[in-house]
Amino acid sequence: MIANYHTHTMRCKHAFGSDEEYVLEAIKHGYKVLAFTDHSPWPLHPFESASIRMDIAELAEYVDSVQSLKRRYKDHIDIKLGLEAEYFEDRIDWLKRMKELFEMDLLIFGNHFHKTISYGTYYAFYNDPDQVLNHYRKDSIEGLKTGLFSIFAHPDIFVRSLRRWDQKAEDMSREIIRCSKELGVFLEFNLGGVRSRAGYPYLPFWKVVAQEKAPVIIGIDAHSPSDLSDQRSIDQARKILEDLNISITEMITD
Repeated sequence: MIANYHTHTMRCKHAFGSDEEYVLEAIKHGYKVLAFTDHSPWPLHPFESASIRMDIAELAEYVDSVQSLKRRYKDHIDIKLGLEAEYFEDRIDWLKRMKELFEMDLLIFGNHFHKTISYGTYYAFYNDPDQVLNHYRKDSIEGLKTGLFSIFAHPDIFVRSLRRWDQKAEDMSREIIRCSKELGVFLEFNLGGVRSRAGYPYLPFWKVVAQEKAPVIIGIDAHSPSDLSDQRSIDQARKILEDLNISITEMITD
C-alpha cells in the first residue's frame, strides 16, 4: 500500500491511537498518501446520537490537528483532510458548506444509514429487509450524484441485511456500480470487513464490479494505527481482486 484514503481518529469513539501515531505508522510502512476521513458529525435530530462519530464541536479541532500534521510531515508524506459521510437529503447542504469552509481535500461516501441515524436504519442491520435494496439504491444513487464524493466506501455493506443474494440484489448492485463508474467515483474494497470477517467484501458483488470494469481502490478503514501495517489483510484483498481480474488503483491523482 502506498496510499490510504480511509483513516479514522479517536473522535469517532470507536477508534484508537493519536492522530500523529497514524501518521508515523504510515511513514514507517512506506505510505506516500494518508487521508484522514473520520466519521462526519451531523446536525442531529432530537432522537439521534453521536455515539459513533465526532461531535460538531470537535470538527474545528479535528481540522486543525490534521492540518498541523500535514505541515509538520510534508517532507515525508502527503496528508489529506476529509470526512466519511452519509447521504442525508435534509443535511447534505450542511456537509457541502463544511467541505468548503474547512477546505477539505476529499469526502468519502459511507452509506451507513437511511435518512436518520439509528440502529434500525443502519444498512448492515436494516429493520426492513423487504425494502433494503430499494432504499440503499436510492441513497446510493442520490449520494453519488451530489458530486461530493471521491470514493464509495464499503459499497456492499447492505448484503449483511439480505435474506439472500438474488437477481434483484445483483441488478441493484449493477446499477450503483455503473453509476459510480460513470461519475468517476472509486469503489472501495474495504479491509475493515476483511479484518472483522463482517460478511463484506461480498464476492458476488465484486464479480459484478469485475464485469463492469469499474474503478476500484483498497481502503484500510483504519481504526487503529496498527491497521495500516496489517499486511495479511492487504495481501488477502489483493489476491481476491487479482483473481477477479480487477485492476487496483493505488493512488488517486487530482
